[in-house]
Amino acid sequence: MEMRGFLLGLCCFLCIYRHVSGVSTCKLKATFNLNGYKNVEKKKVVIGGMFPVHKRIASNKGNTSSLPVSSPCDGFNFRTFRWTQTMLFAINEINKRTDLLPNTDLGYVIYDSCFTISKAVEGTLTYLTGQDEAVPNYRCGNGPPLAALVGAGGSDLSIATARILGLYHFPQVSYSSTCSALNNKFQFPTFLRTIPNDVHQSAAMAQMVLHFGWTWVGIIAADDDYGKYGIKDFKEKVEEAGVCISFSETLPKVSYFHPAVATISKTVAESTAKIIVVFSSDVDFSPLIPELLRNNVTNRTWIASEAWVTSALINQFYTPIMADISGLRQYLLNLDPYADKLTEEFWGTVMAKNTNSSSSRAKRGVPDGLCSGKESVAQLNNTYSDVSQLRITYRSVASFHIFVTVPAAVIELSFL
Repeated sequence: MEMRGFLLGLCCFLCIYRHVSGVSTCKLKATFNLNGYKNVEKKKVVIGGMFPVHKRIASNKGNTSSLPVSSPCDGFNFRTFRWTQTMLFAINEINKRTDLLPNTDLGYVIYDSCFTISKAVEGTLTYLTGQDEAVPNYRCGNGPPLAALVGAGGSDLSIATARILGLYHFPQVSYSSTCSALNNKFQFPTFLRTIPNDVHQSAAMAQMVLHFGWTWVGIIAADDDYGKYGIKDFKEKVEEAGVCISFSETLPKVSYFHPAVATISKTVAESTAKIIVVFSSDVDFSPLIPELLRNNVTNRTWIASEAWVTSALINQFYTPIMADISGLRQYLLNLDPYADKLTEEFWGTVMAKNTNSSSSRAKRGVPDGLCSGKESVAQLNNTYSDVSQLRITYRSVASFHIFVTVPAAVIELSFL
């Protein structure tokens, strides 16, 4: 009798489950939309890379009736594209040498983070899972596992990726993330960097203000972890020494038309403070420059954080910080404009022409308005081919060399 009751209940459960499963047929599954470089075939060790080749993500129409796809990127950045090409150059140079990782051909997987946390997370999940859909704790990709990640660009991007990678004890080395919050080894156990953290930078900027006897200053910070932590440390140090803060403003994230940009410009123009400290990336700070020029804001001394101090987006005249990488310039100029989507976009942007993905270098009869592939990048004057300001570029190479100079450690890490 009890067995019959059990079987009857089981049948009822199965019928209800089948009905519910049949009704719930609407399942939209998002896919990632990542651009970059990948070469993992027949490789023993694969290094990951993440660089903000674009400045932002493009607006999404938000169509809920079709399969959701991650937003594309917008605003090509020549400087960060050079960082990407430099990593490819470094990998090629290492593979040619016999004294570093002998009998080991290095591979790579490099993605564009678009200077956006969401894209950085997409790239991180793709590294870990080997596929373009978010399936945590499961890897179905073929080929060798990644040894480590070099990236992901800004501090807020690295914080997002480091939280995920730390859960899997996956090593990450950053070339430009300076936020002091990343010092916490409990939260970020596998995060390393080849650039000093902002505790030292904030202290140095505070000492500069005190050294010159400036007692009335304004401060501006980007609306991210890099800006907030950096300006917080600076403010604490100068206020303890008796310096007064005229105004404290926060830059909105990458928008030339955000009303806050005009408000900040007006605040700077009306303030009597002649010393202004800015903790921001060049991408976030650049929308403020046209507004300052429009309001004729002059006679100000700007104290810059390292993220924009030598950026061509803002400064045209500055003292060069030289760091030579032999053979890099020639490598940067020898581009195949149709090798991949990022290079194709770069070529079309820098030449101010349209490219055709079906074209190739061997194809000569191209229509008017299309790039022929014969154009010379060397004749252009932009940050991509300028190898005299290799601060971040040099550190990205240093990040990569951390792994390849200790072969045993790299091999061991690749199986984590």
